[in-house]
Amino acid sequence: MSSEAAREIRTDMVRLPAAAGWLRMLGVEGALDSADHPLFAAIRDTTGQPEAVAVDLSVVREVSVAAARGLAACAAELDRRGIRLLLAAPSEEVTRALTAANGRADARPIVLPTAQDLITACVPDLPETGRAADVPLATPPDEKPEQELEKEIERLRSKVRDLKGKVRTHPMIAQAQGVLQERYRLRDGQAAFALLRSSSQQHNVKLRALAAAVLNAPRPKSGTARWFPDRTRTRPPKLPALPQVNGDATNRSAVISAVLHQALTVSDTPMGNVQLADRHAGGLRIEEHRGLNEEFVDYFDLVGKEGTSCALAARNVTRVTVTDVATDPVFTDEARYKILQAGSRAAHSTPLTTANGVCLGMVSTHHERPQQLLGPAQARALDRIGDQAGRWLAWHHRTIVLDALEHLHRTAVTA
Repeated sequence: MSSEAAREIRTDMVRLPAAAGWLRMLGVEGALDSADHPLFAAIRDTTGQPEAVAVDLSVVREVSVAAARGLAACAAELDRRGIRLLLAAPSEEVTRALTAANGRADARPIVLPTAQDLITACVPDLPETGRAADVPLATPPDEKPEQELEKEIERLRSKVRDLKGKVRTHPMIAQAQGVLQERYRLRDGQAAFALLRSSSQQHNVKLRALAAAVLNAPRPKSGTARWFPDRTRTRPPKLPALPQVNGDATNRSAVISAVLHQALTVSDTPMGNVQLADRHAGGLRIEEHRGLNEEFVDYFDLVGKEGTSCALAARNVTRVTVTDVATDPVFTDEARYKILQAGSRAAHSTPLTTANGVCLGMVSTHHERPQQLLGPAQARALDRIGDQAGRWLAWHHRTIVLDALEHLHRTAVTA
């Protein structure tokens, strides 16, 4: 292949329904034209014990004889490890090439007509109830609450969320106030808070994020006018995957909103959320959501390292697809109930990653029907969103957040 981008291999973890394990899903496009195509290394590099390694061939235009034999060799190697190689949705031409090259092979990859057949190939006895979209969760009340009562309930919920937010962020802000008071010999905590608030407003950085930066950034050298004297500012990276955002976007809220909007559009669903990594709390925190009920948002406000598919995706830095929330053991029982209660039966969690592969956040889309697999175009689009948003978030931290710290430092030392 002439294009380096065309040789990239997409990798997803697809969780199978009925607690039947998981698939390692590989996506490739263009032509499999040689025995040293990167796909073969990706297949051989499979770790763990998936039910199968699946390759989506729906956008592969041709397979050479050498490549077809390479797939057979990969199938034989996986077979010795008790793992099947499944090839999904090849064109008629590609199917003929595979059949001609591997007709006599002892271990051949299994060719399936569609990507959806991957699930039935791994879970052949899946009951029809496992495919249904409606799972009874609770008995509805006999009478619908009055409109005024609903408004009051929502008002109280909003108040509780605000109080939870203050309880969560107050200790960190108070700690940052103490650091600033000691560092700049400020008269009291109120002066330190005013310094934080001024820099937060000046640079449109959330107070919580700025307080965390104060606590995590290295201490400025005593007597220096600048906190980061050797820093070089750069322009924001382009975001062609987010057409709603202007070319020189610097507003984090606007970018996060665009990430969610575009992911929902690509995935054709009204339900989803964006989480950002919270180093101070040690997990993923919801920053934006749509179509999910308040119980979901409250419960998953901060997600730790276990018990959810987004936590698994963050830990492995790879997209995780859950084909059936109702049966997947990745969730704790309480987490599963909250997701089902929100109307979600399947989900895709795509990491927002830096150029070095560090996960800075997650965009997750939720679907009301189980067994929702992504098409190749959807997977590519979500990957672009995750890559570009992750690089932008890294730029925002090393540029806008550090600008806010510089402003804070300059204000303090010149006061």
